[in-house]
Amino acid sequence: MGGQVPSPEEFFGFRIGEDGKLARWDRILEYYRLIASSSPRVRLLELGPTAMGNPFVALVVSSPENLARLDEYREIARRLAYPFDLSEEEARRLAEEGRAIVVVGASIHATEVAGAQTMVELIYELATRDDARARRILENVILVAIPCMNPDGQLMVVDWYNKTRGTEHEGTPPPWLYHKYCGHDNNRDAFMLTQPESRYIAQILYRDFVPQVFVDHHQMGSTAARFFISPEMDPIYPDVDPLVWREIQFIGTYAAARLAQRGFKGVETYSPFTPDFVGGFQTLAIYMNIASVLTEAASVKIASPVFVHPHQLRGYSRGRRSDEPQMNYPDPWPGGWWRLRDIVDYQKEATYAILEVVAAHREELLYNTYVKNRRSIERGLADPPFAFVIPPKQHDPLTACRLVEVLLNLGVVVHVAAEPFEAEGRTYPAGTFVVFMAQPRRALAKKLLERFLYPDNEFTRDPSGRPIAPYDLATERLPDFMGVRVDEVRERFTGSFRVVGGRVRPRPAVRAGRAGWLLDPRLNDAHRVVARLLREGCAVYRAPRGVLGYPPGAFYVEPSEGALRVLEWGAEELGVEPAPVDQPPGGLLRVSFARVGIYQRLYGGSMDEGWIRWLFDDFGVPYRVVDDELIKSGRIREELDVLIMPDDPLPLLKGENIEEELSKLWGRPVKLPPWPREHQTGFGREGAEKIREFVEGGGTLVCVGRSVDLLIKDLKLPLRNLAEELKDPTKYFCPGSTLRAVVDNEHPLGWGMPRETTVLFTGSPVLEVVHSHWNERYREVARFADRDLLSSGWLIGEEHLRRKPLLVEALVGRGRALAYAFRPHFRGQTHGTFKLLLNAVYLYREQA
Repeated sequence: MGGQVPSPEEFFGFRIGEDGKLARWDRILEYYRLIASSSPRVRLLELGPTAMGNPFVALVVSSPENLARLDEYREIARRLAYPFDLSEEEARRLAEEGRAIVVVGASIHATEVAGAQTMVELIYELATRDDARARRILENVILVAIPCMNPDGQLMVVDWYNKTRGTEHEGTPPPWLYHKYCGHDNNRDAFMLTQPESRYIAQILYRDFVPQVFVDHHQMGSTAARFFISPEMDPIYPDVDPLVWREIQFIGTYAAARLAQRGFKGVETYSPFTPDFVGGFQTLAIYMNIASVLTEAASVKIASPVFVHPHQLRGYSRGRRSDEPQMNYPDPWPGGWWRLRDIVDYQKEATYAILEVVAAHREELLYNTYVKNRRSIERGLADPPFAFVIPPKQHDPLTACRLVEVLLNLGVVVHVAAEPFEAEGRTYPAGTFVVFMAQPRRALAKKLLERFLYPDNEFTRDPSGRPIAPYDLATERLPDFMGVRVDEVRERFTGSFRVVGGRVRPRPAVRAGRAGWLLDPRLNDAHRVVARLLREGCAVYRAPRGVLGYPPGAFYVEPSEGALRVLEWGAEELGVEPAPVDQPPGGLLRVSFARVGIYQRLYGGSMDEGWIRWLFDDFGVPYRVVDDELIKSGRIREELDVLIMPDDPLPLLKGENIEEELSKLWGRPVKLPPWPREHQTGFGREGAEKIREFVEGGGTLVCVGRSVDLLIKDLKLPLRNLAEELKDPTKYFCPGSTLRAVVDNEHPLGWGMPRETTVLFTGSPVLEVVHSHWNERYREVARFADRDLLSSGWLIGEEHLRRKPLLVEALVGRGRALAYAFRPHFRGQTHGTFKLLLNAVYLYREQA
C-alpha cells in the first residue's frame, strides 16, 4: 500500500519537523485528500468553512472493514454513552462488538504549530503501514483526527514565519491575533460555541462520534518540562465519575511509560495544569465522561530551534516547584537545543502509545462508557439536586431559550413540561424547561447550572497560605453569565414532560400595527432586529419612559413595508414578538447608529478587542477598526462618535516602556518578541492628548477593563483604581467570579437591564469616584451590591468591592467617557450584560 501514497517528505519536499520548514494548511489539505482518495483506511470529512472561509476537516482512520461499518460503530458508542434503557447484558454485548473511538485534535492555538505537522506524519503512517502494531490499532480503534483545529491561524502563522525567516524577526509570533476574533480564547469557546470551528469540533466530539478517549495536543513555554501528559493536578470536580479520572491516569501514565521506555527525557505528569474548568475542549470532555488527555510540549521559536540554559529550567507556581527528579517528573531534560522535530517525535510517540493502550483495552473502555454514564443517571436519581428548572417567565425569555440551546448543543438532555407541575412548593406552568440530573451528562449540566463555590483548601493555596488562581475561571455558571433565572430543585417531584428536540424559541405571528410596533428593550435579540431595521433605512425610536408595560428604553418602529419584512424575519428567526400600537408613544428619541471605532493594537493582538468585534458582527452593529494613525491625526471627532478601548494594560495601548511597565505590573521580567518596527503599535502621549480633545469636543470614549487607566492617568479624571493597592491576595482575591450588582436601568446605558444582576469580574480594576468639585458630572450606571456579593466562584475581601462602581459615565467637556470596570461581553458568553455595551453604540435625537 505504501507505494500508492507519497511520503510526507516526497510530497512536501522536506521532512516533517525539519528546522525552518512548515507545511501550510492548503498543501496539508491537498495531501489529506490524496491519502483519502488512495487509501481504503482513510475517510475525509468536510465540515464547512472557518470564520475566514478556509476548509475545516476531520479524518476517520481505521481498517476498511471498520469503516464499512462506521455508522454501526458510532451508534454503538452513542447507545453506551446514553444508556437510559440499556441493560448491563446488552452493554457487555455492545462493548464486545464495538470499536473504541479516539478523537485527536491538534494546533487549536496556531503558534503551537507542531500538532498540525505531527498529524501529517501520523495519518500517512496509519494509512500505509502494515506491521502488527499498526494492524492492532486499525482493527480495534477508530481514530477521528481533527488535524488542525484552527486553519485560519495556521495559515497566518506559517505565512508570517516564512516572511520573517532569515531575518532578525524569525521565530516571532504574528503581531496580530491568530484567529479572526478570539486568538488564544478559541480554546475557551468549548461550551458557548460562538465560532464555526468550535461548532465543528463539538459536532465531532460531543455528538457525531461520542469517543471513549480525546487527545488534545498543545505546546507550552520553553523553560519547563519537555512534555506534559495527563493526568492533571488537583482540584478536580467531585461530580465527575471517579472512573474518568482513573482512566485518564491509566492512559496518560501508560503513554508516559512508553516515552520513558523509548528514552524521551523531561516527561511530566500532574503539574501544572488543572481540569477544573469547562471552557477548553479537553477539560469539557471530561465532564462528558470521556477520558480526555492533554499533552503540552515545550515550544520552539515557531519552527526555529531554541536553546535553553540548564539554569533556566524550573518548576511552577503550582505543583512541581523545582527541576529536580521527582515522582511525576523522574527524568529531567538537561537543557540545550530543542527543535520542532523533537516535538513531533514526542507527540507522535505519545499518540501511538495511547492508540495502542486503547486497542489493547478496547472492550473494557467501551464497557466503561456504559458504566460511567449509567452511574451518572443513577446518581441523578439518588442524590440532590434532582433537577434545574428554567421557568418561562424571565427578564429576557429569548436569552433563556439561548441557554437551553447551549445545553442541547453540548448533548445535555433537556425536557419541557407538557402541563403545570409543582416542585418544592412552587408551581411552574406548561412550557417550563427542566434539566433532570438523572442523565449521562449530569456532571457537565451541574457544573454549568449550579451555584459553585470554588474549593479553598490545601490544593488551592500555596505553602504560605496564599491563594492560587484557578487555571482559568473560578466559575462558568450559565445562569449568572446569561442573566437567566434557573431554580435548583433538591426534592423529588413528578409531572408530564417530554424531551426537547428541534426548535426551542417561539415563532410568534407579527400582528398588524396601525401606528407601528414596540420592541421589548429587555430582549438582547431586539437589538439584532433594530440593527437590521436601521440597515434597511427604517425609522426606529426609543421611549425614555415606560410604555404599555415595557420599561424605559422600549424601541418604537414606525410602520412601513420594509419594517414589516424585518419584523417578520425577527419573529421567524429569533422569536422576537413586536407589540402593535394604535398610536406612537410620546417623548420619543430617534435612534441611529453612532460611528463606532474599536482601537486595535498589535504586539500579538488583543483578544478582548476581537471579542468586541465578534459581538458587534453578531448583532449587526457597524464599526471600523481604528489604528494609531487616526488617533494621532487629530481627526477622530471628524470620523467617529464613539471610540472603544478594549481591556488592555495601558503600556500596550500607548506603546511606551512596555517591557519595563509590564514587568512592574505583572511582578516578573517581561521581554517582547523582536517584532519589526512597522508592526509595533501605540498611540503614545500624543495620541492620548488627541483622545482627550476628541472627548472634550463631543465624542464618547468607552474604556473597558484595564484600559480605564487611560481615563485616570492621561485624561486625569477623578477616578481611582483600588486594585493597584490591593496586592495581597490573602486580603483581596477574585479570580473570575460572578458577583451581584445593581443597575440604574432608567439611564440610557442601562435600558433593558434588570435592576439587580450578576457580572463576571476577573482581573478587573476596582473603581472609586474621587470626590471633586464636579462630582455631579459622574454617574454610576452600575455598581456592586451592598453585601453578599459572591454568586458563584471565589471571592476574598468582599469589603473592598461593596457599592463600588462598575460602570461610570463621566461628562467631559461636550463629550463623555464611559468607564467599564468589567467586560460586559466577556468571550461572547456573558449575555446578561451585553446590553450595557450595546446601549453605548446608539445616537439619540429628540423629536420635535
